Amino acid sequence: MTTLEQFIDGILRKQPLRRAPPGFEARVLQRLAQQAARPWWLQGFSRWPKAAQLLFLPLAACFVPLLFRAAGSLTGLLQTARYSAPLDAAQSAASTVGNLGRAAHILGDLVMREIPSVWIYGGVGLAALLYAALFGLSAAAFRTLVLTPQHAQY
Repeated sequence: MTTLEQFIDGILRKQPLRRAPPGFEARVLQRLAQQAARPWWLQGFSRWPKAAQLLFLPLAACFVPLLFRAAGSLTGLLQTARYSAPLDAAQSAASTVGNLGRAAHILGDLVMREIPSVWIYGGVGLAALLYAALFGLSAAAFRTLVLTPQHAQY
């Protein structure tokens, strides 16, 4: 430890202990009592009874093949449902939407190839200039109409 660390450590150790706010201690103790009253299976694995801990691993290992069988059955069910009429209608609708999206993409590519890049940059610049003009005119109108104490009498 350096001398600075020792100095700070000495000062901090001389500080008196502070009491918690009045209701805080009671709330903490109540919460700890609630956690201790929970059933063992809702607590952490290390707090389970030893018998339950020892039985958990073999049971978990036995459930793995059952899960694989359930996944296989579900896959077979999905394969048979794949060829049903409502699913075919949904697939055809999805393919139609996909075809429309591809057509829009191709059309956008064609239009972008035909428009010179100078025009695109010019359009973006013009839009920025118009936005700045709108902002400036709005600020001038606000200053004139709202911040002027009294409107000119004609």
